[in-house]
This record gives sequence, C-alpha cells and structure tokens, in this order.
Amino acid sequence: MTDWYCSRPFNWLEIHTDGSAFVCCPAWLRRPVGNLLTSSWQEVWNSPTAIELRKTILNGSFHYCSVKRCPFLAQKQPPVCAAGQVVDGDVGVAFTQGLSSLPSPPRILNLSYDPRCNLHCPSCRQQPVVLTAEQRERIDVLTTLVMGELAPHIEELRISGHGDPFAAAAYRQVLVSIDGVRFPRLKRLHLHSNGLLWTAATWHTLANIHPYVHSAEISVDAADAPVYQRNRGGDFSRLLDNLAFIHQLNLDLELSCVVQHNNYHQMSDFVALSRRFGARSYFSPLINWGTWSRDEYRRRAVHRADHPDHDAFLWQLNQVALLPDVSVGHLAPLLSRHVPRG
Repeated sequence: MTDWYCSRPFNWLEIHTDGSAFVCCPAWLRRPVGNLLTSSWQEVWNSPTAIELRKTILNGSFHYCSVKRCPFLAQKQPPVCAAGQVVDGDVGVAFTQGLSSLPSPPRILNLSYDPRCNLHCPSCRQQPVVLTAEQRERIDVLTTLVMGELAPHIEELRISGHGDPFAAAAYRQVLVSIDGVRFPRLKRLHLHSNGLLWTAATWHTLANIHPYVHSAEISVDAADAPVYQRNRGGDFSRLLDNLAFIHQLNLDLELSCVVQHNNYHQMSDFVALSRRFGARSYFSPLINWGTWSRDEYRRRAVHRADHPDHDAFLWQLNQVALLPDVSVGHLAPLLSRHVPRG
C-alpha cells in the first residue's frame, strides 16, 4: 500500500504541437504516452507507456517522477494526495481497484499545441513564431480532434501551456466554440496568458466562456517596467491596466514569476504586485527550453547552487516562501539551504 497517490496521470491529457501527448506536465514527467496525429486518443490514453506510468503511481514508486522537478510532489499538494484521502469519481475508482488501464476517458485537457503568441520572451523563444504550412495543418487536425472527439468528455479545459489563448488562432477557435452542446460536461476553464490581450473589449466578445472561467494564471516575471521589458518584451503599463480589469472578474487569480538573475531581487515586490490585484504569487526556477547556450543559461539560472548570486537568491526566497498567498513550487527543497544574510 503506497502512502501517496497522484491523480494527474489518471485524468490529465496534454497535447503538444507535434501531436505528442502527456499525462502530466512534460517539464516534470517527460515521457510522452503517444501521438495523437498517428493514433486515436483511446490508443494514446491507454498506451503501454501510459499504463506503465500509472503503475508507478499505484505501487508508490513514482519511478518516472522527480521531486526536484514536480512542485506538487515536492510539497505534497494536490494532485498529490495521501493514500487515505477520499478521491471521488473515476480517479477514486482507479485508485481503489488498482486500475492502470482506464475505462474512463481523460477529464482534464491541457492544450499546448499552438505556439503562437503576441510576445517572444527570451525564456521561450528568440523570435516570433512563424508556422509552416505543415505545422498549421497539424494544428488544425488537433483542433478538430479537441472540438470533436474529446470535447464531450472534458470537465476541465486548460488553455494554454504553450502560446497565448488570446493570440493563438487555434485556441481562439476552441474558445468561441465552447457551449453546453459541444462541451456538455465542462465545468471549468482555466486560462494561462501573458495578459496583454486580455482587455475588456476582448472579454466581451467571448461572453460564451464567462460561466466557465473560474481561474487564471498570468505570466509576468517582473515587478517593474524595465525588468518586464527585458524578460517579456511587453508594455508594463498596459499589463497593469489589464490586470485591473481581470481583478474585477473575481477569478482565482495567480501571477507567476520565473526567477532568474535579473528579477530574483524583486520577489518581495512581486508579491506586493500580486496582492494589488487580489492574486496569489507563484515562483518557479528558470528552465532552458533550448533558447540559450549552456553558458548563458548558467549565467541566468540563479537557483543553481553554482551561481554566484545563489546565496542572495536564497535569502530573497526565504522572505516570501512561507507567506500564505505564495507558492514556491519546486523551489521549496532549496529552503533547507538558506544562508542567513550577513
């Protein structure tokens, strides 16, 4: 009997541009379970890899998971839950019956397959995305799959893990299609955006999604205009105006900050910025998605123990880590390394 379970591989399906599918965030659990451009979603959902991954949760080994990468496993927070905790629905049945091949479809769908965005942040890409005809065709096929075969089963839709929901054409196509007929089980829609296109005018054109949107994450990565310009290349004053509007929507709002060498000193200021708009703060370490050389990444990655500013970063991390409206995710294991400021 395992002490801990994780529900994510039992209800989560994430789709990427090349058709690859994951049952967790690939930054944390890197093995795709199949490809939706070459196999049906049913084959992918219960592929040999998917079954193998679920078995490692059921036997308690978490063999393919990493406490260093996964913030939920590091902090034992949902979707990670104690074995004695009551879990409802299909996931609870899978846990109690030890099911690794699931009779039920995915209930949470995370769209990460349209990379188009109004920004080209250095942490994600070095230039704006220009899709080839083949890439556009793949995205169209995946959009058809989402709105056709997957839509009837989905209870929670998340847009997006890659690209911006208001800038990517495929995501906009999905958003305008959402209603009780096409998505009959849908209860929640989570939006992850840079916020610059989330204006009052845009929101009013999407009245159909208003009943479903209960939560949002806005990627900011800075607490002032100069750092925002360097990290995201956007208009900070426009962001603040849009955050003021989003605040009025009474959503469960989170502002996120990827911590690096040029913004770690702003962590307390970032918390203050988030509170200004009734939002929680989320801090995460910098990941190299192939946009930087190894040396440039090491220069920026202040969370690494070999960075010259690492001790100063640890001091800043400790100032915010235990605040009730702050999550430091998989930076949490670093708290034990705290060096007092002297």
